Amino acid sequence: MRREKQRGLVAAACFLLSALLLYLSLSAQIRLWDMQRELSALEREREALKREKAILTVRLVERTDLEELERRAEDEFGLRRCRPDQITELGIDDGDDAYR
Repeated sequence: MRREKQRGLVAAACFLLSALLLYLSLSAQIRLWDMQRELSALEREREALKREKAILTVRLVERTDLEELERRAEDEFGLRRCRPDQITELGIDDGDDAYR
């Protein structure tokens, strides 16, 4: 009788352990699915941000027009183009070490 009781306790312990392992496995699987869904959402968001960056880069290049920059320099900052007598050109000797 005592041996049967021990077998019953061992069987019950094995059953409980199996149930616990099954529960842990299922909860881990559910967390994995949630993380995969979140990862997919983040990847979609990243792709959308990449497209937006490309669009904004094109807009930036379009707005960096040289004529517009010159106009703003004159209008907003009061800058003027140099007169020819204000320009001094410096020549660099080919033998100069600073040139290399």
